[in-house]
Amino acid sequence: MRRLRRWAEQRLGTTAWGQRLSRVKVPERLARGAILGSAGLTALAIQVITGLVLTTYYVPSPDHAYDSVRFIQHGVTAGALLRGMHHWGASAVVVLLLAHLIRVFAIGAYKYPREANWLVGVGLFVVVMGFAFTGYLLPWDQRAYWATVVGTSIAGATPIVGGSLQTLLREGPAIGAGTLTRFFALHVLWFPAIVGTLLLVHLALVLYHGLLPPTVNLEAAAPERTGDASYAEFYRTTYEAGETTTRTLWPDFLAPAATAALAVALAIVVLGGTVGAGLEPPADPSDTSYVPRPEWYFLPLYQLMKLVPGRIEAVISIGVPAALVLTLLALPFFDTSSTRNLCRRPVALGSLVLLLGGGGLLLGSSVAHRSNETATPEALTGTQRAGRALFRAKCSSCHTVQGQGGQIGPDLSAIGLEHSTAWMHSFIEEPSRFHRQTIMLSFAPPKLAHQEIEEIAQYLSTLRGTAAPNVAPQFHDTFP
Repeated sequence: MRRLRRWAEQRLGTTAWGQRLSRVKVPERLARGAILGSAGLTALAIQVITGLVLTTYYVPSPDHAYDSVRFIQHGVTAGALLRGMHHWGASAVVVLLLAHLIRVFAIGAYKYPREANWLVGVGLFVVVMGFAFTGYLLPWDQRAYWATVVGTSIAGATPIVGGSLQTLLREGPAIGAGTLTRFFALHVLWFPAIVGTLLLVHLALVLYHGLLPPTVNLEAAAPERTGDASYAEFYRTTYEAGETTTRTLWPDFLAPAATAALAVALAIVVLGGTVGAGLEPPADPSDTSYVPRPEWYFLPLYQLMKLVPGRIEAVISIGVPAALVLTLLALPFFDTSSTRNLCRRPVALGSLVLLLGGGGLLLGSSVAHRSNETATPEALTGTQRAGRALFRAKCSSCHTVQGQGGQIGPDLSAIGLEHSTAWMHSFIEEPSRFHRQTIMLSFAPPKLAHQEIEEIAQYLSTLRGTAAPNVAPQFHDTFP
């Protein structure tokens, strides 16, 4: 061991690096708070390591994807643990990155001179959510398949470019081999490259600007606006003065950061080993025995879409996330006040409470109603079951079936007794041809393929309310 230490010292300069770290200063009050970033970096490193091992065994094709995941789960040594760690690590990355983003917002660290680093951080969060979305499909089980159907349908609701965006994501009109290959490439090639680049830029900017001094120092006798000509000199003077009362990078900062990183790693290992990652039956577009649901971090948006009228569903599904991201990107440029303490920024405090409180309520409501969304098997054909899944994803926010759904449109619980399949197909394609004043949107291609419309129409034809199966329908079909 002495020879090894001597060899490392002569070639790597371990003692010199230790001395340099002990001389680097960090603000005293930030030694504990900034560990959120290092904890998030640890969770991301676990994702990279477990993802590389999983990729070694995974086959990105519909014929073999599910079997390869099952082999990882049951045939690879510690494969179930790796899958569980990767599953829970994804949630840890989202939670820690969001917490880090909230903390930076709360202490005003997006203001001068760290505007660029804030933009990089917001970009990192957006790409991480893209990671979560694309990775969800890869197991190719029922939940993965139908949750992706819902997610890509939301993208298809984007005004003007929705059809093209949905086709781009799916690489066709429906989820298939092209979709899986595209999501796999995004998840293991494109997004890691983007995240790695953004992380390098983020860390370089942290080293360049240093860590933020205590907000009380930056607010005392500060110019009113960070854009004032005198603010740059004030900031430099305050930062240099604060270095005399700071602590060292090692051990004052790195020791608690390493402790937090170890705690995060242990939590992911424990959850991965005890709870693990579920695997449902293989994806089958004709067998939809349950309501598809996204992962928990998408549930607030999922629940919000269920509470709004169908005619503004597209505005909510695309407009809310887009508005939130654009607001975060613009924040450093319209909030130029030198005040950084969150308690002295009532608008910022109110916005944060409203956003977190609203998101928490939506998440809780979605979880509470989960038991009510369990579908019961019925004697339906494969086409009708596929139509039922599409109806729940596209139509249930406006229409009620058997007491579940929205109240904007008419109750369709007995629609199969009133109209034929052909009439309902034509009506879904272009409702305004039948009723000029209708508020129902058109679902003609490219919004839905003809096959998807036919699947919905055939499912609706099975709805007979409380009537007996032998009751003859009385169609009231009137075509334009």
